[in-house]
Amino acid sequence: MNCLDYRRELAPDPRRESAEMQEHRRGCAGCSAHHARALGFELALKRALAVPVPDGLAERILLAQTTSERADRGRRRRLGFFAAAAVLLVALGLGVHQLQIFSPLAQQLIVHLQHEPAALVTHTPLPVADVERRFSQRGVRLAAPPPAGISYAQTCPVGLLGSVHMVMPEREGPVTVFFLPGHTEPRSDYVDGDGGMRVRAIPMAAGTLALVAAEARHFDTLEAGWRRSLEGSPATAAGVP
Repeated sequence: MNCLDYRRELAPDPRRESAEMQEHRRGCAGCSAHHARALGFELALKRALAVPVPDGLAERILLAQTTSERADRGRRRRLGFFAAAAVLLVALGLGVHQLQIFSPLAQQLIVHLQHEPAALVTHTPLPVADVERRFSQRGVRLAAPPPAGISYAQTCPVGLLGSVHMVMPEREGPVTVFFLPGHTEPRSDYVDGDGGMRVRAIPMAAGTLALVAAEARHFDTLEAGWRRSLEGSPATAAGVP
């Protein structure tokens, strides 16, 4: 079982895990943290929905139905107020969890890095075959060998998206590379206001290549290198034999 399979099976009910899921979680720090957050979300949702019903609410509603049109409009306003209050309580209960799910791709990538800090400390280059195998596991065949210097490569979920997660050490600091096959993100450059991390998303090869680093000086070179690896030469990318 990989991380994406684990999180898909966990989503319907975080309180129930199969033996295979439990075994994967015990050996995966990222999924263990995800499981803890999911349980916390379930508890917050339960508390947010536990709104006490005012005494006599049912009787007041029945009485309003037998009054004039003006009283009926008043009843609808009261019900609207109760509904708005319930939505507000749920929103407060969800809080950070909602922000994480519905944040832009750049934010989700930065959050993902926080769950796998060990990926940034490895500097030994991987064999090309290992990197190509990770792409193959995502159903992607590279048009040319990947750029040199990849020290980490895994298939990881980013939110609900599958990705090939890689790290390329540079003198100024590591650059994390994500390729998300089947997901097209508009080209964008993003700077995280809190941590100063920079993210570039580039539509590429029926997917999106994303570069994440504290320093963006290598982004142009890496973008060109990965375009050759994913799409081949300009003639190959255009479909010219």
